[in-house]
Amino acid sequence: MSDVLNETYKKYGYRMFNCSKTEMHEYINECYFSKKLPNPSEKFDYITFSNVSDAIKKIDSFFIPAQHGNLPKVQWSLYENNQLLLKEIWFHSAEDQKFYQCAVERANALDNHLDVRVEPIIYD
Repeated sequence: MSDVLNETYKKYGYRMFNCSKTEMHEYINECYFSKKLPNPSEKFDYITFSNVSDAIKKIDSFFIPAQHGNLPKVQWSLYENNQLLLKEIWFHSAEDQKFYQCAVERANALDNHLDVRVEPIIYD
């Protein structure tokens, strides 16, 4: 990976709850009205993905413009009985990393950049 900066390495994990968006919203509303913090893993199981492509399509990072989403070198893989999608990214420059991070932050401000059923995991 000589074309990327090793110090820009980031690792993210994603799991998706096996429910509809409506079911997830109803669960979150129930928790809100009962003054309880949502913990979807108490109610829903995780989806088992058939392959990496299927997992990427289902998890979907929307609201991130393609020109920013294509900045990093990305390596995808499945772990934990195909229930955890791992995304490892490296950037070609510190500036690319900054542009990408700004795009993710803008997407979060627009109502998150992931499907509501996705549980993100950020590794240090």
